[in-house]
Amino acid sequence: MPPTLYTLGYEKRSILEFTDLLLQAGIGVLVDVRESAWSHKPGFSKKALDAALRTVGIEYVHASFAGNPRALRQTAPDHAACLDAYRSYVHQNASILERLEELVASYQAMGARVCLTCYERHADDCHRGILAECWGTRGARRVEHLAVEGCLRLVPAQMRAGILERRTRASPRPTYTTPPGTPSSLHPQGD
Repeated sequence: MPPTLYTLGYEKRSILEFTDLLLQAGIGVLVDVRESAWSHKPGFSKKALDAALRTVGIEYVHASFAGNPRALRQTAPDHAACLDAYRSYVHQNASILERLEELVASYQAMGARVCLTCYERHADDCHRGILAECWGTRGARRVEHLAVEGCLRLVPAQMRAGILERRTRASPRPTYTTPPGTPSSLHPQGD
C-alpha cells in the first residue's frame, strides 16, 4: 500500500467531533498548516488544540512554513484567486514541499498516520488541499480527505471549474471518504 496523507478541516466542528474523526481514522500526528495557529473557534488555537490532541494520544505539529501567507489572503479578490495565488507560491518556493515531505516522511517512517489540518472543511476550498495534492504527485502516494460532508462549499462551482482547468492533468484527484464506523448522528457544529 502506498504512503497515505490524510487531511481534515475543522469548519463547523466541535473539538470533540474533530478528535473523534481523527481517532476513527487512526491518525497519530496532526500537522497544522495554518500560518498562524489561532482561531475564534474554541479548542482550535495552538495551545488548546495541542492539549486536546494530547489527551487522546495524537501528536500536534504546527507547520507554519506551509501556511497561506497573510499577504496572499489579503490581496486576493476572492477565495478562488487566493487558492490560485497559493498554488503559484508553492511552486515558486520548492522548500515548502521539501520541508513538508521531510516532516511527513519522518512520522510515516515510525508507522504514524499523518493528517494535515486547516479551517475549511472541503480540501478543494483550502490551501491544505493544494499541499496534499502536490505531495501526492511526488511518487506513488495517496491522499485521503476525511469527512467533508455537511457544509456548503466556499468556492462556487464555476470558479472551481477554472481552478481545475489550470491544474496539470498529471495530478491525481484526491479521494474523499468518511472513516468507517462514523456515526450518522455526527452533525456539524456551528462556528
